[in-house]
Amino acid sequence: MSEAAERSCRAIMGVCADWETVAREIDRRDFMESNLLNDSDRLGIPESAQSLSYLARIVAHGESFTFARIRETVEAHVARVGSPMLTQLYDGKKNALDSTWDNALNALRDWLSVDLRKASSWPHMKSLIELRNASAHGGGGFTERQRKNPQQFEKMRKEISTLGYEFQSFRIITFRGAVRREARAVSAFVQEIDDLTRSTALS
Repeated sequence: MSEAAERSCRAIMGVCADWETVAREIDRRDFMESNLLNDSDRLGIPESAQSLSYLARIVAHGESFTFARIRETVEAHVARVGSPMLTQLYDGKKNALDSTWDNALNALRDWLSVDLRKASSWPHMKSLIELRNASAHGGGGFTERQRKNPQQFEKMRKEISTLGYEFQSFRIITFRGAVRREARAVSAFVQEIDDLTRSTALS
């Protein structure tokens, strides 16, 4: 694993550790209020929103690593080829290269024929990105933008529900082990991207 990937994974697990402190306080409060631990694995709406905010930080670390790595990989490819025409083409596109996930993934696919959408860890990461967006822009609920296309929204809900999340109307209900599990999932995504892009650079 590269040094950059290791730093990203450490940052991800650091957020997870921060959440564990909060989760213990939630368990303590549940115990004090009911005099017994809550048997349900589900968190309440306020606690779910809090959990999602930590998940959003984890996804942000994965996103930061991914966008930086894609830019580095594409730029290294352009420099290695050394074609003035290719360099000019890249210069005209580089500002938008990592402005969105679609742009970043398309750039790596178009420039180096590496499609991260086919990575084994991508489907899980894709759902986590939607959860991050719900946390960052919807306060723990799906945003109007996410709900704009009913068919796409229903497909997204089904994909997220397969990961164990539930919904109350447009609010997302998380579970106690969600942050820990998703920290491992994003770390796995970082490691897979690290391996794919490094092998591409060496080929």
